[in-house]
Amino acid sequence: MLYFPSPYPDELLGGLLIRACHHLGLSPTALVHLLGDGSGDLSFVYPSFFNGISRLTRVPTQELLINHTVFPYAAIGLSTQKRSILARDLLSASARGNSVRLRSTLGLHIEALSCRRYCEQCCHEDRDRNGESYWHTQHMLPGVFVCPHHGKTLHISGISVLPKLSAGNAKLPQEVTGQPGNWGLDEQSMRRLARAVLDTTDLPAHTWDTASLEYCAIVSSIAATHEHRHWHVDPMVAQFGRFYGLEFLQRIGLGLTSLDTDAWPATLLRGAHPYLLLQLRHILLRLFLQTAWRPKDQTPHKP
Repeated sequence: MLYFPSPYPDELLGGLLIRACHHLGLSPTALVHLLGDGSGDLSFVYPSFFNGISRLTRVPTQELLINHTVFPYAAIGLSTQKRSILARDLLSASARGNSVRLRSTLGLHIEALSCRRYCEQCCHEDRDRNGESYWHTQHMLPGVFVCPHHGKTLHISGISVLPKLSAGNAKLPQEVTGQPGNWGLDEQSMRRLARAVLDTTDLPAHTWDTASLEYCAIVSSIAATHEHRHWHVDPMVAQFGRFYGLEFLQRIGLGLTSLDTDAWPATLLRGAHPYLLLQLRHILLRLFLQTAWRPKDQTPHKP
């Protein structure tokens, strides 16, 4: 059987394809033909070519989807039915076919979120252990701005995830340079947020079937506690802004346009389903509600 590298733990599928190019001495274009389908392009972040990769690695397609793509993150906030549809679409479509959906999920319209991110310590340890570094799926998730394992701020490379893989960008972490991201949030707060991201991806699918009911109960408690609040300020939104800091929210593309009931945290509580960064909105809101929201206390803890 033809040699093909096996995926490392938490390795992004696009990163596996880059290693395959290195190991086999092939260009990304030539690798497409090896995978058994010459009709598409290789992508770093958009999942594709599951059947070919599964055939060469002997890893089931479902396992590749769950362990080596951003699917568990993309499924946050989706009902069980919509989650199943997304899984089916990803497993059957080319990278281009799903680019619009995942572009909004991963916030790729924001420059800092559209570049490959890596942990310098992971890079060194991976090279010591395996002889090479690799791209970690967790490091690509919005909200994971520090390495979940080492707790250090991830470096942002100058390589965009958007173009198709080519000889010029098919590089491993050890072959790129970058600078620590500046998100306007302290490392301790970013560590808690990173844990919240991973915890949320592990929630059962049915969680999101009843999330709106949980949110409605919170809305009711807010209304009961603040019947005579100032008309132009929603107390929950005001606390939310203080909890994360307006600068951080602005840098990740989720700034508050107001502190009223039309601000996105308040509309999400009422069942809104925004297109851009839906998953990160849910994560931020749930972390805030679980750790800081106390209707009678206007001085919440930082994340």
